[in-house]
Amino acid sequence: MISAASPAQAGDDDYWTLGAGVAYGPEFLGSDEYEFSPVPLVDVKYGHFFANTGDGIGFTAYESPQFTAGAALNWMGGYDDDDVPTGIEEVDGSLGVSLFVSTELYGFEGKLTATQAVTETDRGLLIEAGIGYPIHVTDRLVLSPGIGTSWANGKYMDGYFGINASEAAASGLAFYEPSGGFRDVEASITARYRITDSINAIGLIGVTQLIGDAADSPLVEDEASLKAVLGVSYTF
Repeated sequence: MISAASPAQAGDDDYWTLGAGVAYGPEFLGSDEYEFSPVPLVDVKYGHFFANTGDGIGFTAYESPQFTAGAALNWMGGYDDDDVPTGIEEVDGSLGVSLFVSTELYGFEGKLTATQAVTETDRGLLIEAGIGYPIHVTDRLVLSPGIGTSWANGKYMDGYFGINASEAAASGLAFYEPSGGFRDVEASITARYRITDSINAIGLIGVTQLIGDAADSPLVEDEASLKAVLGVSYTF
């Protein structure tokens, strides 16, 4: 997910950046129906504590110019029963606990995050890895292409992509019990334009490709999906 703070701000000791935008993406991962939704753009850092749209609320246990490690609370989204075929039960969202490490080396930015569901434990474990490379096109415009992948355990895959016997009978879809494994690969590009010293326009466009048992689920209507975000942020 995009950060509301500019690259220059990310190096400051403390910063407060708030904004709003609109996101466009599938109703659930694997859907061929798309929707618009509002999205807050938040990026706050105060000492070792932080809060941002992509990572949730947390703290950094270790921080250096090249390496950061910490923990956070965030949200693992599900889907509503009216977004999936009739007879398929909704998947509740869950509060998740994350551990992460990130690095900046030779201009590249990499991050590895492991998130375990805690309020809905059947949502399981999700591990995400990504790498990006910010390009300063001008003193105002920064483009950041990136790639990533995610791995999920069997509990996560079955909870999100599985179909139990009662759902199969009610929906007409085949019974499906996926195993843990890689869930997807993705590529995206983020653009950030500094309008003033305090105001930034932010945009993102990306594509996600489901793979493995996730892609084979009868729930999946389209293995590839697009996502886009457009918004404005203000730094206090």
